[in-house]
Amino acid sequence: MAPEASPERSCSLHTCPLEDPANAAVPQPAPSTLQAVDPSSPLAPGHFGYSRGPHEYQEGSSLLGLGDHAALCSHINYSPSLVTSQHDGPWKPPAQQHVVSVRQDRIYRMPKSYSQMIAEWPGTVILVCLAFILLCTLAGLLGGRLPDFSDPLLGFEPRDTEVGRKLEVWKALQASTGPKNLLSLSPDPDLNSSTFHSTLSPMSWGRAQESVVRARRMVEPIDDNGEDSFFCGPPEKSHAKLVFVSTSGGSLWNLHAIHSMCRIEQEQIRSHPHFGALCQRTAANECCPSWSLGNYLAVLSNRSSCLDTTEADAARTLALLRFCAPYYHRGVLVPSCLGARPDKPPFCAQLPLKCARSSAVYQLLHYLLDRDFLSPQTADYQVPSLKFALLFLPIEKDAAMLDIYLDGLADVQKVTDNYTSISGMDLGLKQVLLKHFLAVDTMYPLLALAVVFLGVTLYVRSLFVTFMVLLGLLGSLMVAFFLYSVAFRVAYFPLVNLAAVVLLACVAINHTLIFFDLWRLSRSQVPSGGLAHRVGRTMHHFGYLLLVSGLTTGAAFYGSYLSRLPTLRCFALFTGTAVLVHTGLTLLWLPASAVLHERYLARACLPRQAPRGGSDPLRLLLAVHRRVRGLRRLLAILSRLLFQRLLPCGVIKFRYIWICWFAALAVGGGYIGGVSPRLQLPILLPAGGQVFRPSHPFERFDAEYRQQFLFEDLPPDEGGHLPVALVWGVLPVDTSDPLDPRSNSSLVSDPDFSVGSLEAQEWLLELCQDARNQSFFSTQPQGWPTLCLVEALQSWMESPSCARLGPDFCCGQTDFPMAPQLFLHCLKTMATEQSPDGTHDLGLRFDAHGNLAALVLQFQTDFPYSVEYGPVHHFYTEVSRWLSGVLARAPSGLRRGWFTSRLELYSLQHSLSTEPAVVLGLALALAFATLLLGTWNVPLSLFSVAAVAGTVLLTAGLLVLLEWQLNTAEALFLSASVGLSVDFTINYCISYHLCPHPDRLSRVAFSLRQTSRATAMGTAALFASGVVMLPSTILFYRKLGIIVMMVKFVGCGFASFFFQSLCCFFGPEKNCGQILWPCAHLPWDAGTEDPDEEKGRAGAGIPGICPEHYELQPLARRRSPSFDTSTATSKLSHRPSVLSDDLPTFHDGNCCGRPPLVPTSPQDLLLDHQAVFSQCPALQTSSPYKQAGPNPQGWMRQDSQEQKAESPQGSPEAPVAFSPKSKAEELPDGLCSSASTLEGLSVSDDTCLSTPEPSARVPDSVVICPEDLDDAGKPALERGQLNGKRDTLWLALKETIYDPALANAQHSSSSWKGRGGPDGSPVVLPNSQPDLPDVWLRRPSVYPSGYSS
Repeated sequence: MAPEASPERSCSLHTCPLEDPANAAVPQPAPSTLQAVDPSSPLAPGHFGYSRGPHEYQEGSSLLGLGDHAALCSHINYSPSLVTSQHDGPWKPPAQQHVVSVRQDRIYRMPKSYSQMIAEWPGTVILVCLAFILLCTLAGLLGGRLPDFSDPLLGFEPRDTEVGRKLEVWKALQASTGPKNLLSLSPDPDLNSSTFHSTLSPMSWGRAQESVVRARRMVEPIDDNGEDSFFCGPPEKSHAKLVFVSTSGGSLWNLHAIHSMCRIEQEQIRSHPHFGALCQRTAANECCPSWSLGNYLAVLSNRSSCLDTTEADAARTLALLRFCAPYYHRGVLVPSCLGARPDKPPFCAQLPLKCARSSAVYQLLHYLLDRDFLSPQTADYQVPSLKFALLFLPIEKDAAMLDIYLDGLADVQKVTDNYTSISGMDLGLKQVLLKHFLAVDTMYPLLALAVVFLGVTLYVRSLFVTFMVLLGLLGSLMVAFFLYSVAFRVAYFPLVNLAAVVLLACVAINHTLIFFDLWRLSRSQVPSGGLAHRVGRTMHHFGYLLLVSGLTTGAAFYGSYLSRLPTLRCFALFTGTAVLVHTGLTLLWLPASAVLHERYLARACLPRQAPRGGSDPLRLLLAVHRRVRGLRRLLAILSRLLFQRLLPCGVIKFRYIWICWFAALAVGGGYIGGVSPRLQLPILLPAGGQVFRPSHPFERFDAEYRQQFLFEDLPPDEGGHLPVALVWGVLPVDTSDPLDPRSNSSLVSDPDFSVGSLEAQEWLLELCQDARNQSFFSTQPQGWPTLCLVEALQSWMESPSCARLGPDFCCGQTDFPMAPQLFLHCLKTMATEQSPDGTHDLGLRFDAHGNLAALVLQFQTDFPYSVEYGPVHHFYTEVSRWLSGVLARAPSGLRRGWFTSRLELYSLQHSLSTEPAVVLGLALALAFATLLLGTWNVPLSLFSVAAVAGTVLLTAGLLVLLEWQLNTAEALFLSASVGLSVDFTINYCISYHLCPHPDRLSRVAFSLRQTSRATAMGTAALFASGVVMLPSTILFYRKLGIIVMMVKFVGCGFASFFFQSLCCFFGPEKNCGQILWPCAHLPWDAGTEDPDEEKGRAGAGIPGICPEHYELQPLARRRSPSFDTSTATSKLSHRPSVLSDDLPTFHDGNCCGRPPLVPTSPQDLLLDHQAVFSQCPALQTSSPYKQAGPNPQGWMRQDSQEQKAESPQGSPEAPVAFSPKSKAEELPDGLCSSASTLEGLSVSDDTCLSTPEPSARVPDSVVICPEDLDDAGKPALERGQLNGKRDTLWLALKETIYDPALANAQHSSSSWKGRGGPDGSPVVLPNSQPDLPDVWLRRPSVYPSGYSS
């Protein structure tokens, strides 16, 4: 019987095989053979003696000593005495032995392949990578600019767009206008100074006037009964504000709530040590009282403090407010009507005296109480409800309040009691607090990384591997920073680039888990293979997957570079570079780390005999260890059942449901996210936008409470209309760095600019008249720059002010148009006279020499300013259409004019409304192109992109349901969703593409069983990492966690179910959809070739064709008949695998570089086979030998009867029936699987017969099953016959030693059959299980395409 497999012993975080200390101490020497020879032959093992150490052949180790780098060790014991014992007695089925094949080489030699370099020099590879990382890190830190996060919200303004270019040039024009500057408002710069309007940004056109009017109205002196003596003037917008709400949900107009607001202010704010240094002080040098509901109640009730007020005071004040509220809402109760001033407007006569006597009534209704309290709709309520009350602190909003906030207001418990709580704040600390929490909340992304690498540790069970993966991740980021800052010369490093750490970790965990699944699988399938063989076998699949996945993910991230937001472009450049660098580094770093772990750490777990006795803690520890091992085995069994059996069965069985369900989800998500209700555009600029979580008091004030108070409304007559500025002389060309928002644009002058010509004068006059006729033209405010420059000049020339200058050519001039030089002279004279100190902007911009360099004409429109995209877009479209028509009739010197306005928010909204769809489309197109270049298969590339697109659409719909706005952070995450979701789909795509079966159902089952476990583990780890980031105060970290959770979870579902279901229906079979190059062949095309051509190509001795080589491998175990892993829809048939003559032989360059030479001696024969097998690695296949028909014993009996009927002198090529079913189309359709488990699955989960790939001409190698070959019209295969290849077949027997004489003597009565060597003696090919027939296994010249078991 075959020896029982050694149990596996686990130590902490490592797994290594158990060894017998007795056998390991004194290893048995073993010969190196490739074929059975006589002991007395010169080729006998005794003639090949090599020095060996006791440590070189320990059982279970696949590593060798320094002198034996290529030794291959099996897991079976060997005794050389069996060689001679076979001559005595009847022949018996030989037992498998422990045989070692040793190749004598130099200790140090140059590696000849990638796998040999990784296997033999892993430390050197790691050190070279570390040196490269260190060099790039030093170069990046010393040669580039270090990141500066002092302004984290910088870079979210669109650039290089039509609107963005005009805004940048307008800001540069405003900044260049002033005293001693590039441009001035007067031809004599020494007489001018910077005007108020010349330094306004476009946003300040209305806001500056608003602030002036506001301040004037707030500080307007009012004669009252002493409120100003109690308060330090009226409240202002610049004061810090707090919003109180009721904790019980009731009204705040009750005495308990009023006293509660006073106590919270006194205990948490006024008692702070820094309050006295920051507060506004009275004439008595005391801190002014706050503008609170309690203090106003005390003033109206003549109380000294708000805590002294009574219920009667509250009721009396409420009655007064109820009486005066209708006058306030009708616009009669205004500051100009308050007090006893004599110059009141006529409508103030309607205001009752008790409402006009005190300003407290107006300030309560206007500033402190919410808009619904005593509104026209609620004024008749018997008990009106006050939901929100505002408190103004006598402190200016400034960063100096940070300590007061952190000590007294940051803790929710301190600002809450039984009656009221502070729910909103406006302290002017948003930017300062953002920097503070960016440093504090960095722990959440770090915790997320810890969770990710904890998942890696639990999966690979090695802290060393986890540390190396983390080190490779950080090294990739540092190399990417070097390329970003030094090679690409990008000066600005935004804060959002730090998100690349988490996103790259998502990519790294997927690659790591897939690699170690394949690494364990190669060890389980070829346990006797060396490290070089394992590295080559693993990297054949993983390298292909890594390159396709890395290039596709990097291309998807690079697609975001199309955005016009500098921050998004920098993020796309850095993250895409980091992904590509990590891909290249992983090709060397990860396999070298696995080899180091296998060589030094896995072997360090030496077997130790458990002590019979011991202390109680030790016994407890051993008991816990046993329980953990049992739990781990249980989890391994459950995971194997789920991912190896249930998941493939569920996907294939219910593929109709999955396609319909996920297609509906994708369509629904696309409709919700893009049509209705769709992602809403932002209503605030990034500088004032949301940066903390929605429940933060700062965000609640901006989002909920600001519009609840009437003083926050912007009246139409206070700068609420959109202005228009027409500019000539300066081209709208942005010369700033589009990737650096800190850079400013310079002015580019128009060389054709001229306003002095006769045509230009007439056109400027016509422009004024045409603008007045437009529906959007509005009355110009007093003091604004004029649009009608020619009319202003004519009016000035006729005015007395011009005559006071003395005799001049301009004064009294009535001819129009004037001479060009006279027109320019008059403009300069008017500018000098009307604005000698630069206080009046006429729209003229003069250079340092006094020449007219630019012309800026402004006018007001009747379009109200709005934060909504639609009205502003209509305004921009209307004005653009009008100006285009006007400029078409302009003279040549004025045709390059352009206009701008307060369009900062509109520019951002316009970019966000158009760019995300374009960026996502480009990312998907790049992903499709990269996949097509990687697989050369059109259907697979289309299905993969469809799954990624479905993930993005559903994610967008979910973001709408979460009430997200399409702000800059959301646009960044949407653009990154393609790169995040593409890796899981590529896992299945590459596994499907590399599956050895041509039929689609078997390929779907194969890909699911091979990569679903790693995909599910990666999804779980990344989902947990996203959950960890949810408590963050910083909204960016919180949304990053949500997007990682959402995209990975949805992407896993679309990849595992939608993509695989599409492949079940429309997946490519054989070479369907495959782009084939000339002279390239796929192995499943062999069945269509002419049999004569195949027979001629397989002949021995033909130049350029090398002989086939075969090797016997044992079957690991029998299949359990309880469950068919191929699922009920698969075509798996459990019949013996055969070696068919119809399988074509393909070779690579190393194996077939020269014609085979006929050995002249047995020694030459052995050396020739050593050379061949050192170049052509082996492929292992097996068969479970199950079928509903004859059992294995029946097969054996039938084979024995057929052998008896066969003549011993028969021709090897004589066709003899091999199986009861002789038709080729009834051969089995195998289903290959992978053993992607934590424990390592069995070698023979499924079966197929493999054939190598043609050569490097085909992008992937494939494996073929016999029934897919077109064998019509060909002779039946004979059991044991090699179909005309007898003369070219040589066997390398690695595991069985036999006696040819005894085997021949028992040939007729034994069920073990084989064919002989060069001397004609038969060869016994036994199976490891006595109840199963033997099996031929093919040794190809290249690695197999998939991991067939």
